[in-house]
Amino acid sequence: MTDKVSSGGRAGLGAGRDDARDDAEKDRLIAELREAVRARDEFVAIAAHELRNPMTPILMQVSGLAAAARDPGRCNAAVMGPRLEVLELAVREFVRRSTVLLDVSRIATGNVRIEAAEVDLAEVVREVVNRASVAARMARSPVETDLQDGVVGIWDRLALEQVAENLLSNAIKFGAGKPVSVTLGADIGTARLTVRDRGIGISEGDRARIFARFERAVTQREHGGFGIGLWLANQLVTAMGGAISVESTPGEGTVFTVTLPLGSVQRQGASGA
Repeated sequence: MTDKVSSGGRAGLGAGRDDARDDAEKDRLIAELREAVRARDEFVAIAAHELRNPMTPILMQVSGLAAAARDPGRCNAAVMGPRLEVLELAVREFVRRSTVLLDVSRIATGNVRIEAAEVDLAEVVREVVNRASVAARMARSPVETDLQDGVVGIWDRLALEQVAENLLSNAIKFGAGKPVSVTLGADIGTARLTVRDRGIGISEGDRARIFARFERAVTQREHGGFGIGLWLANQLVTAMGGAISVESTPGEGTVFTVTLPLGSVQRQGASGA
């Protein structure tokens, strides 16, 4: 009888420990779900705000163009040209932000699809710099380039465009109206893209977290943005077998360097397709 009671007691203690573990696991899952919901709500709020912002200048410029078109005296290149440039910039920004939202949704679910093909990286960077010319002029941050020709590798062209656009738009935004430098070179097996600004810089503490999702080195009030541009760039570069590093001194500027293997992505893209 004693042995039976003792065994039952031990069984009861074991069941109690199992119940405690189950409760702890439930608490952990509930906490994770709450955090996921909080992050989702924060992202939706930021997205709604950031997608609404570009619509204001778009509507203003469309209204101005419509008014000029109705007035023969104002319907000329001197009036229409600057307004069309601003409108083009605003539309490009809206498209860029919308594309970022789609990419975040896709990558967050683990669906990073790399369409590997032979790409001339110098050509891609030149196109990105040309598209950013209006934004750079308005920010009074001229973009200086030093691009080695013939930097060809097996990469995803669209991913390269998104990485270059994110880094360049970041440099223009935080460049404090000073020149931005974009350099590209390659050695045996590796391409290296560098984007340098001479603006506000990033503190050492912030450098440790800027590649995380929804993180910013400045407040949203100071500079708008999702806080996912660098996270997205890092995800895409990593998917192509490369890496991004950052060097910065507050008040002196920031340097982002992307290194990419020239050919190893071919096998990765084929297996991930």
